[in-house]
Amino acid sequence: MEIRRLSHVMSAGGPVYPGDPTLLVEPQAQIASGDLANTFLLHLFNHYGTHVDGPRHFNPEGITLAEVPVERFQFVSVGLLDIPKGPDEVITAEEIAAALPEGQRCDLLMLRTGFEKHRAAEPEFYAGHMPGLSTAAAQAIVDEMPWVGAVALDTISAGAIAHPEHPVGSHRALCGYGRGDGRFVLIYEDVSMAGLTVAPVRVWGLPILVEGLDSAPVAMVAEV
Repeated sequence: MEIRRLSHVMSAGGPVYPGDPTLLVEPQAQIASGDLANTFLLHLFNHYGTHVDGPRHFNPEGITLAEVPVERFQFVSVGLLDIPKGPDEVITAEEIAAALPEGQRCDLLMLRTGFEKHRAAEPEFYAGHMPGLSTAAAQAIVDEMPWVGAVALDTISAGAIAHPEHPVGSHRALCGYGRGDGRFVLIYEDVSMAGLTVAPVRVWGLPILVEGLDSAPVAMVAEV
């Protein structure tokens, strides 16, 4: 077995959803300046880098990320679905159904579009022309796949920004907006999937836990 990191290393020059703040790192104490230790102050947007959206993100009645049971961040039945997509395209419910092996019950659906290839060389293109889930696809996951606890995408958001109805609709569906039964699906965004040749045996996506937050950056690793 091998442990593989699925989180991207954050840097000030990394891609950011259009209009959102980037990362700012300020050195505080520094050994080179005569201090006893090195410390830094991070100005970190909670949707920057590899992160997880909790139910409160698009659902005012949803629980905060810190209230999500910790076992929801571990996945022991993982599906790696290759659904190649170009800029501004949407993932349909039919494509997910076709890519998922018959009878497979996954608690984590990793939806690999291949769009990650643009991340390093073209960060603005990666952020501004991402593919994403259609509203119908997100709704189908929530309604027709009760065993799914989370989805992960190799795009900066679950919704294609070129189609304004889908980012709102897909996030609302996955966050359990208007359901009343407490059902929600966690959304892992900006996940590194390049190079995976098989579905991981196990995945952990552990967020920074801050009281009251809807979402947070994660340390995401896989056992393969």
